[in-house]
Amino acid sequence: MRCVMSIIFYAKSSPVQTIEEHTQCALAKLKQLKEYNKDILTPIEWELLETAVIYHDLGKMDIKFQNKIRKCLNENLLSDTYKDVNEIPHNYLSPVFFDKKLWKQKFGRDMYEILIKAVYYHHNREWLSKGDWEAVEHYVKNSLMQQMAQFSWEKINLPLKLNCDYFSCIGFDSEQEDYDRKLLKYEKIKGLLNRIDYCASSGMENIEEPAKDKEGKGLVDYIQADMSKKEFDLRPVQQYMKENCNKNLVVVASTGVGKTEASLLWLNNQKGFYTLPLKVSINAIYDRVKRKIGYEKVRLLHSDAFSVYLNEAGEEEPHIQYSNSKLLAAPLTLCTIDQLFKFVFRYNGGEMPLATLSYSKLIIDEIQMYSPDLVAIILVGLKTITDMGGKFAIVTATFPKILYSFMEQLGIDVIKPTQNFYNPITKRHRMVLLQDNEFDFEKIKELSKTKKVLVICNTVKRAQSVTEELQKSNTSVRLLHSAYLKKHRKKLEQEIMEFAPGGGIKNTQTGLWVSTQIVEASLDIDFDVLFTEMCSVDSLQQRMGRVYRGRWYDLGDMPNIYVLNNYSGYGNVVDKEIYDYSLNAVEHFNGELLGESAIEDIKQKMIDKVFDPKENPKILKSNYQKTIQNNIAILTRLPMYELEKQDADSMFRGIDTKTLMPRTVYEQLYREGKIEAWSNKIKNKAIPYTEKQKIKDEISAYTVSLAHYHKLDFDFGHEMIYKGSKIYIYNGEYDFDEITGTGKGIIKKYKESNKKVDNFL
Repeated sequence: MRCVMSIIFYAKSSPVQTIEEHTQCALAKLKQLKEYNKDILTPIEWELLETAVIYHDLGKMDIKFQNKIRKCLNENLLSDTYKDVNEIPHNYLSPVFFDKKLWKQKFGRDMYEILIKAVYYHHNREWLSKGDWEAVEHYVKNSLMQQMAQFSWEKINLPLKLNCDYFSCIGFDSEQEDYDRKLLKYEKIKGLLNRIDYCASSGMENIEEPAKDKEGKGLVDYIQADMSKKEFDLRPVQQYMKENCNKNLVVVASTGVGKTEASLLWLNNQKGFYTLPLKVSINAIYDRVKRKIGYEKVRLLHSDAFSVYLNEAGEEEPHIQYSNSKLLAAPLTLCTIDQLFKFVFRYNGGEMPLATLSYSKLIIDEIQMYSPDLVAIILVGLKTITDMGGKFAIVTATFPKILYSFMEQLGIDVIKPTQNFYNPITKRHRMVLLQDNEFDFEKIKELSKTKKVLVICNTVKRAQSVTEELQKSNTSVRLLHSAYLKKHRKKLEQEIMEFAPGGGIKNTQTGLWVSTQIVEASLDIDFDVLFTEMCSVDSLQQRMGRVYRGRWYDLGDMPNIYVLNNYSGYGNVVDKEIYDYSLNAVEHFNGELLGESAIEDIKQKMIDKVFDPKENPKILKSNYQKTIQNNIAILTRLPMYELEKQDADSMFRGIDTKTLMPRTVYEQLYREGKIEAWSNKIKNKAIPYTEKQKIKDEISAYTVSLAHYHKLDFDFGHEMIYKGSKIYIYNGEYDFDEITGTGKGIIKKYKESNKKVDNFL
């Protein structure tokens, strides 16, 4: 007969919870999940998951873990006869409590191994080696047995002999029969266990929020009510996606045809994730859904999401909103793909999004904007998601048809579009290709006297030099690019949108702005004339979309799009082959009024001349194709847990950025005492989390975020502002006039440094 529990076995110190209390809380979350959708798992899988939940933290009864908690709580420590032995992580101890014979008989060999693995790996910690295991076995038999004798809980029947031979169950043998199917089943169980544990530990009320509000209205109801209020009927693309809500889709639809609402209708009040390449675009849809459509059950998930919550005037605390976002509990989550798709790298801890996506619907907007390495990640991810039961819809203005061949190769079931959905305004642009080394600055200046003129360059350095050239004759020129402090960039973005507002808003201002590709998709602007350097055809079309938005072309034979073929960024910013193929496509339509039955016909034809193997067979032997193919091959053969989370993070460099503070800015803030004041507040444990986040946002305003391909050198150490900030000092000067709102941004190497730092410029 087992002894009644005579000591308290803690699971957490903040808030204080016993093992039993924490596990009961986790079981309550499991019950919520099952009530939400019992079809997520089979009955035997639900039973296995429940067993994993009950046993996952039993290793915490270890005396070393208990003393660690007791020390935090200022309680008397328990007697430890193994003081020279390091603490063994509890997830490696928990599996010893499984009665091997009992659970193998109950679940079968394969499911038993999944059970062991799910508990063993439910935390991402340094692995135990076979050499370590002998010491672990000795410790288990001689120390943990003593603790176990004092632990009692009616939910479990602890074995008389601990299972010290489970170590043989924790490997992943890719040569094993039916390996892929078993792996998917493991990833689902492990991901749900992680999600349940996270929810119970974070104190979140619901592991899944109901899709409908107290009035019984879901997202579809709110969209239809909004459309009814505006006396809108369902548009063709909206009707199509609503009717095909249970299928995987590729939908080609132009801006202004209602594709956002169409995508949301496709969700059909089911749990959904909406992804976009740019955070500013995500934030815009978030604002649209929450404030214009009126649906409150929507969350943001990206690197700046907490700041958005912080600046919202809502009833819910920002940290609660953010925790809910990370838990993936909302009926609708708007996010970047890096928040979901890291699971393709099979690192320990990446299973939670995958398990959630297995019973959700996923929208991928503007897939053509992703680099080929990211496209490979998305495609492999879609294969895994659909194999596990999830659904997806790719919604895009143009679609690279070469991607169909990869989908077929991977066995992704998808409905190809039988029609494209176009904006009723069919004629907006006349494009001319300029075979020169430089822009016609005199023409630009002359047109800017009577029109809104936009010049887009491929690099920051080029945009700065073009601006300098235009300013030589005292022409008023405004400059916008990525190498400004966040607070200045925000100011400039607001000013360019006021100067050339989209959405059908008109003003009489004329003038000139120079920018980079940052205006391609993130800003709602409408200029009269565009001068742009040649780039990839998909980027070119995004740039063209900044001109004559929602307007019929009315300029006679005069172009409103001037494309300069000067090979700027050739082989660096733009892949050489894609540049050449894109140039050929532009030459084909040079001088034409881009509008047959609809302008998007031309857009897709231009894309097809680059990315459709029928139109351009060379694409099948291009670096673009090879990059996707090679990455797919690597990802589909990647062993479990070979990579760490930080490795997965680095794989998303196309999305991720480096956050920098120019040294001249840092030194000014240091002289003003702000650096020290900020650092002291961040270190102060008495300051609440939300207040610290406000301080971090204040610091962030003085930083620049640059994508990975901007090759920079950094200073590390104390100059990272505060520990864990990941804000690096950039050895460069910074130019900006707060009064006039003008300046070049980061301009050159810092005078006292001998490092090579400005090759991104």
